[in-house]
Amino acid sequence: MKRLFALILALSLVLCACGSKPAETTAPPTTVPPTTVPATTAPPETTAPPETTEPTEPAPVDTNPLTGEALDVETSNRPTAIMINNLNKAVPQCGISKADILYEIIAEGSVTRFMAIFYDLSDVDVIGPVRSVRPYFVRVAQHYGALLSSAGGSDEAIDLVGSLKWDYLNGIANAGSWFYRDEWRRSNRGYEHSLMTTGENLMKAAEKKGYSTTMEDVDYGFNFTDEAMTAGESAGEITVWFYSNGKKTIMSYDAESGLYAMTQHGAASVDGNDDAPITFRNVLILEADSHVKDKKGHLEVKMTGTGKGYYARDGKIVPITWSRDGYTDHYVYTDESGEPISFGVGKTYVAITPDGSPLSYK
Repeated sequence: MKRLFALILALSLVLCACGSKPAETTAPPTTVPPTTVPATTAPPETTAPPETTEPTEPAPVDTNPLTGEALDVETSNRPTAIMINNLNKAVPQCGISKADILYEIIAEGSVTRFMAIFYDLSDVDVIGPVRSVRPYFVRVAQHYGALLSSAGGSDEAIDLVGSLKWDYLNGIANAGSWFYRDEWRRSNRGYEHSLMTTGENLMKAAEKKGYSTTMEDVDYGFNFTDEAMTAGESAGEITVWFYSNGKKTIMSYDAESGLYAMTQHGAASVDGNDDAPITFRNVLILEADSHVKDKKGHLEVKMTGTGKGYYARDGKIVPITWSRDGYTDHYVYTDESGEPISFGVGKTYVAITPDGSPLSYK
């Protein structure tokens, strides 16, 4: 009986186990991060940064025919030639640092005088002291077709100006209008060292007189270059003598600036307007037949034909030959091989000395 009961109990446990399902094991919920919906518009285009370029100099429009320097405006100026006192009492002269070409020639004895030639007077302030003109200076002005200005002149010079019907502004005849007396110079240096003018006054005077201030297609005989001069002997200092033991002018070369600075009357030359040094890129020394022709000591200087001379630039100096056919022709400068010399871009000093005057350089 007990065995039958045990059998029935075991069979019941089996049937219960077969009818129950095991509990399902579920995975833990998955956390999904919030989804960002992309914008429907296209992203902005990436613009490359602009390229940086070095600023460029504007292309030159014209060239100063007296210096070879580039100009930013088109010009057709007529040069102006002004006689400047060069005695010790006239120092410092005003305006000459802005002259494109400065001539120095003997007036009487061993006293020299300047002729300052300007291509443009518009930015030139006070000019002077203005002094008288001689015939050979008039011949220089003819070379440039220049408007001429002086404080009168020798009888022969004034007669020559009249016979040529040259456009001329006389500082003596027009004192008090376009020319004036500087009171300090008049009181401290002397009456003859006090006549002044300005670039603006001279332009007004030319307009009032009806003189032309423009010229077209003029050849002054200059061949300019930017290349350094390598030929010739060293010339760091040049001493120009006007006659033996007469007046001397010294030109000292500065390698950094590439310019010659002028010294005379025992001191460095500066402009009385702003103390600017008087400097030049080119130095010309021309020998010319010169002799006294009257009791006043006035000279006659041969300004045509041929002659010897020297040309200096970039600390070098070479012998040259100059020639000029007529007074309205330009000068021609050639080296020992007969080739025309090239001028450096910049201002020029020209000394015209009597034949046989000493010259030294080192």
